[in-house]
Amino acid sequence: MSLILGLFEAQMLVLAAAIIGRGGIALRSLGALLIVLCGMLTPFAIGYAGFYDRWPWLSFAPFAVPLAMGPLLYAHLNALIFNRSIPRWHAVLPVIQFAYQAVAFCLPLPVRGAFDREVQRPWLDPILAVLLLASMVGYVVVGLRALRQHQSWLLARRSDLAAARRVRAALIAYAAIVAARTGYLIADALIVPLSYLDMFGFYVVLAIVGNYLAIEGWRQADARPQPIVESVRGDWRQVAAEWMDRIEQHGWWRDPDLDLAELARRLGTNTAYLSRGLNEGLGLGFAEAINGLRVEHVAARLRDGSDGDILTLAIDAGFGSKATFNRVFKNRFGVTPSAYRRVSTDKNDAERPDLQRTA
Repeated sequence: MSLILGLFEAQMLVLAAAIIGRGGIALRSLGALLIVLCGMLTPFAIGYAGFYDRWPWLSFAPFAVPLAMGPLLYAHLNALIFNRSIPRWHAVLPVIQFAYQAVAFCLPLPVRGAFDREVQRPWLDPILAVLLLASMVGYVVVGLRALRQHQSWLLARRSDLAAARRVRAALIAYAAIVAARTGYLIADALIVPLSYLDMFGFYVVLAIVGNYLAIEGWRQADARPQPIVESVRGDWRQVAAEWMDRIEQHGWWRDPDLDLAELARRLGTNTAYLSRGLNEGLGLGFAEAINGLRVEHVAARLRDGSDGDILTLAIDAGFGSKATFNRVFKNRFGVTPSAYRRVSTDKNDAERPDLQRTA
């Protein structure tokens, strides 16, 4: 057991050092994550070899800081997706865990033994298990949200999705650790208490996933990242046009509950960026842009000779009230919807002059 974990750990450490040496936020955070995974393997690798029996003073040595896994994964993904660091508060719990272990390690050996029996195992270990699982699941969730945003941003620019696939692979690998950890916790709590030796399978999974991340990180160290970046002022018109194409293509304007925040989420951006893009790229606010697509749809139905009720057409297009629809329609075409229908039905397409639109 020790040999298997030790070999995995040695390879991870070598690749972690090589990855960190390549520089960059994404690679440094990945290298740090690999070192943390090695630290989690160390107590078991040396424990299965009998180190703790021979040298009891090694107990509480701060090798493993599992609460650092989630923040470091998020730091890696954040660097790949947004090309930025994460806030420092993400490091609070890992630092506390490491400091607690370091202080306990400095206590006299008899005190450490008594503390482990009376406090650590019955009280702190269950709390740490729940906290660790919550941290792992939480960072998977925020990672998935960031991944969806990244994919939407790349699709909006007709970009290659290789960068998003790289992010997804790292997230899936970490999710495998979360799934294995959850399974062992459930087995320990509901089926039978697990011993030190029973946890070997989980640490094999941890070692395999860690080596996968290390190998892929080294292999793709020179891959060109495609982080989400804001366009410069001169690009707003193109970006806004791409957004409007996607909104029209997916028919999102039909949703009567669509608001700025929901549209930003679907486009893979944020509300400030979306609002600025519409204003500077098209000279329109959110409501003007969406209602413009809606009245265009209704007008097209009227030109095609639809005999449906105008209010029904307006509601189908996403308008919430008749008054809003009439106001927007008249501002857009210069006439009421009823007048527009009369003109459309009284004249043939070849004879009917185009109606003059107003801004």
